[in-house]
Amino acid sequence: MHQLSQAGLFSLAVWLFVGTATASLVFLSGMAPARAASSFTRVVVSYPNANPRVTPLWIAQDLDFFTKYGVRGDVVFVRNNQTLIAGIAAGDIDAGYTGGATVIGAAAGGLDLKMVAAFVNRGRGYLVVRPEIAAPADLRGKRIGVISIGGAQWMYAMLALEQFGLNPAKDRIQFVVMGDPTALARALETHLIDATVFTTPSYNSKLRQQGFNVLAELTPAMATTGIVASKNYTQNRAETLENIIKALLEGLAFVLAPGNKSQVIKTLMYRFKSSDASLVEQEYADAVKDLDLKLYPSVEGVRNMQRLMQLQNPRLASIDPATLIDSTFIRKLDETGFIGQLRARYGERQ
Repeated sequence: MHQLSQAGLFSLAVWLFVGTATASLVFLSGMAPARAASSFTRVVVSYPNANPRVTPLWIAQDLDFFTKYGVRGDVVFVRNNQTLIAGIAAGDIDAGYTGGATVIGAAAGGLDLKMVAAFVNRGRGYLVVRPEIAAPADLRGKRIGVISIGGAQWMYAMLALEQFGLNPAKDRIQFVVMGDPTALARALETHLIDATVFTTPSYNSKLRQQGFNVLAELTPAMATTGIVASKNYTQNRAETLENIIKALLEGLAFVLAPGNKSQVIKTLMYRFKSSDASLVEQEYADAVKDLDLKLYPSVEGVRNMQRLMQLQNPRLASIDPATLIDSTFIRKLDETGFIGQLRARYGERQ
């Protein structure tokens, strides 16, 4: 498998990077006394997309929830799902903060990953189009910009076409790979593409001012954000994985608590290097709509992603989405009252 051949190089990259990953931690007042550093289990948690739905992971790092649960969490950004999969396969990454596309892609290559918690089971995307496109029928013969073919953002575009009763081949709709969201926005402005999908609202306001339209808001069943680990890790390092999950669940509960809004927005402003508080607040509000403490992974959400991904890779049709999910950790934390305690401590979402 191609991505596994990169594992050795990635191991070195992770080793070089994690040394600075936790350099600026902010500790919660009133936390339990820190244990001796030697008692912590070092873990690496990686994520392939920087967007507001990653906030629970950033909060868990900044407020040191990992240490609270006996692990030293090194949070590492990787460029794509392939690198994340390779890192998990090599043992350099303990858990991925990612979604169904990662576990499905890994299964296609023979690697058994499990989604052990889901923070988002219903995605959100905005189909933004050039001013002259006033109705879905106007998309015929047009170019839709995507980050990559087969990725989550491409899936949103495919679902939008399904919703409109359009077929890319029949209706001569071309997908053009343009790069990250900033590149997609620029491509719209310069007429390189006619439409694209953004998964956060930050680009919408600026583009609307220039006459672009949001043709549709999409909220499909898609397991886009959660916690992923290898089957081997779930079996042989179950206690460590449970502690990683606890830290991330507390990060999620913190983000969803209305009283923490200002601190969460500050975290987002810092992470995105933005000085526009009003724009970041829009991102925060959008993320809070989608994040949820109902943490059981959705088979429907994974199946919906598999259905679209198999258009590019027919071998995926033989995979049973239910086998990519392991709900035992969430069920234990639910039944033992851990999740209920988080709800009581932080309150309900706004």
